[in-house]
Amino acid sequence: MIPEKGVWNSMGGGILGLLILFVPVFVGYDLYLQWHSPTLDFYLDSPGASTVHSIVSGGQAEAAGLETGDVILTVDDIPFGLWYAPQIGRTHVLKVERRGEQFSLALPAVRVFQLNYLSLASAIVIVLAFWGIGTLLFVRRFWNPEIRLLFLLSQTIAMTILFPLSFQDPWSPPGKLLFLSIAGLNLTAPLFFHYTITFPVKLGTPRQRLLGLSLLYGFVPVVLGVWLLENQVGRQVSVFFFSLVVAVALACMFYVYQYRATPDERRRSRIIVSGTLLAGIPPILLYLLPRALDSPYMLPEWAAGLFLMIAPFSYLYATLRYNLFGIDRLINRTLVYVILSLGIFMVYLGPYLFLYQYLPDDFFIQLAFIFGLTLWVGWTFDWMRTRAQKLVDHFFYGGWYDYPAVVELVSDALARSSTREKISKVLVNQVSDLMRLSGSHLWIGNSNSTFPALPPAQPRFRFKFQTELPAQWTVGLHQDGDDLSEADQRILHTLAQQAEIALNNAFMIETLRSQLDEIRASREALAQTQHQLLRSREEERARLARDLHDSPIQSLIGLNIQLGLLLNANDLNLSARESLTEMRAEVRQLSSELRQVCAELRPPMLDTLGLGAALRALVTEWADQNAIETHLNLSPDAPLRSLPGEVAVNLYRVAQEALANIGKHAKARHVNISLTREKTFLVMTIEDDGKGFSTPDTLHGLTAQSHFGLVGMRERIGLIGGEWSLKSAPGTGTTVSVRWHTAGEPQ
Repeated sequence: MIPEKGVWNSMGGGILGLLILFVPVFVGYDLYLQWHSPTLDFYLDSPGASTVHSIVSGGQAEAAGLETGDVILTVDDIPFGLWYAPQIGRTHVLKVERRGEQFSLALPAVRVFQLNYLSLASAIVIVLAFWGIGTLLFVRRFWNPEIRLLFLLSQTIAMTILFPLSFQDPWSPPGKLLFLSIAGLNLTAPLFFHYTITFPVKLGTPRQRLLGLSLLYGFVPVVLGVWLLENQVGRQVSVFFFSLVVAVALACMFYVYQYRATPDERRRSRIIVSGTLLAGIPPILLYLLPRALDSPYMLPEWAAGLFLMIAPFSYLYATLRYNLFGIDRLINRTLVYVILSLGIFMVYLGPYLFLYQYLPDDFFIQLAFIFGLTLWVGWTFDWMRTRAQKLVDHFFYGGWYDYPAVVELVSDALARSSTREKISKVLVNQVSDLMRLSGSHLWIGNSNSTFPALPPAQPRFRFKFQTELPAQWTVGLHQDGDDLSEADQRILHTLAQQAEIALNNAFMIETLRSQLDEIRASREALAQTQHQLLRSREEERARLARDLHDSPIQSLIGLNIQLGLLLNANDLNLSARESLTEMRAEVRQLSSELRQVCAELRPPMLDTLGLGAALRALVTEWADQNAIETHLNLSPDAPLRSLPGEVAVNLYRVAQEALANIGKHAKARHVNISLTREKTFLVMTIEDDGKGFSTPDTLHGLTAQSHFGLVGMRERIGLIGGEWSLKSAPGTGTTVSVRWHTAGEPQ
């Protein structure tokens, strides 16, 4: 959308826009003129002279035998000074004097185009380069005063060089056309001076600029008048006026670059300054001044033209790389599609023109060939477009597109970095590469560290974190030695904020990981403690069972025997016999209860006959006590007897606890217990058809619902490296399953 700058601004842009047509129109006219203008292919010493100065190599004059230094007397019997003009396609008879001898030569007339086609082609390329770049900038930003000046400057330069460069002799174009070039030359100098004192920095006050430019522009008609009055003097005055003004403009440009421009402006204008100096100084010193002084030692015209082309391309390069006038994307895409068009030409038309001559004269075969090439172009189009875009971006932007792209790339990299090492790599390596910095460094201290001392001029960014760790990011200057611009400072400040957030997250993650490691260590220590407690409890139970069996139970057995002996005595009265009988019954009851306690503390069969026998005894006794039908399915006893004692005890305790829970809560009618092998696993399942219950999802849920027996089962199986699972629901019974790996150590 065009900014609103007022009606006059828009009208001025429209009027200047009409100048876009001038250069193409005069290029076409130059082509038309040279094609329809006849000439003889030799040159005279000067306009109006009759002595041959030079002859076009390989032309008609050389073939006819004309030589340098010959004096032309007549043409078609008409004195040479009175002869009007040659005619295309007609052969003219020249009477020539050479070293005192006179003879005639037949010389056909040719088109001017035939003599100048190389000069004309090079001139058109150079002119269209100036015209195209200036027009592209103007169309995109015509409301910008600097763009308007640059547009006018490019158009006047194009008009200045069009006609002199399109003829082998710069002063041989028709007078009116040569006058346009001289007018363009004398107007180019003030425009160039006007541009250098207003961009990128305005020199002087507005009044001073207005006065100086008015005098400078007012002097242009005076110079043109002198040129019209006296050709030779006017030529010298025009050249000296142009050279002087351009020299002053170049001096102003150097002054602005060295002393007035900011680092950012200096970086953007460096290419323009270098390109302008390289394009202007050699042609002025080595071509224009020698030509004005009629010196034979001067730069060839084609070389001067090549030097001139450096200026518009330096503007184009600076515009693309540094977004000089805000149209870098437009020019970038234009270049991409120009390269893409050339690529399509090579991929499509090249093979077509090369292979078409070998195709049979058959319409369908030719149509199939064209269709195949079209498919080939369609298949390779995206690949060519991607490669062309990368090529243009790398050439003009040094591998990165623009500042927003840098922020996007680095922000994305920081967001994906969760450690201080990765963040440091992004800030030190990636940012330095993308922004062309000489280097950077990320320093992170500890809680007692102080910030390191740095030179005052070196940019630094200090970070603040919740962990109170000091951190500092320092960056160097650009690789070319330039200071950081304001745009660079803003970009780095934005990246520093992103880095501060990323580092803060990284430190929090480090803290959480440390805490998690501590929790894991605590859990491992707790598990080991629980394991040791269970082992100690089983050992204590075994010791108590042995102590009860070896001491109190044996004493009760002895007491029972002694009471029996007393009862066999004959001298006991009835009352004593009854007392001894009751006492012996109590001893037997106490002995039986102690044996039951010993069995609960440590089943004797578990250590002597193995897990299988202990489970049979447990199930038989439990079924008799609870009057519940119970089925037991066991593996052979031999493998079960080889189980580690710790595993056998814990499996037995799980079965014992499960049966106790069924007897107390399940109200079951049938119970199935199995202990079998499945490949490398020993699997025990205890299933009942009782009322069931709602099972929680976590161990904490079991504890919250006071299922401490189930929690104890799970902990026991976990300590031996097994897997414990519970399946139950209201009305569907309960199933407890245990899996223990039998190969080698427990998993």
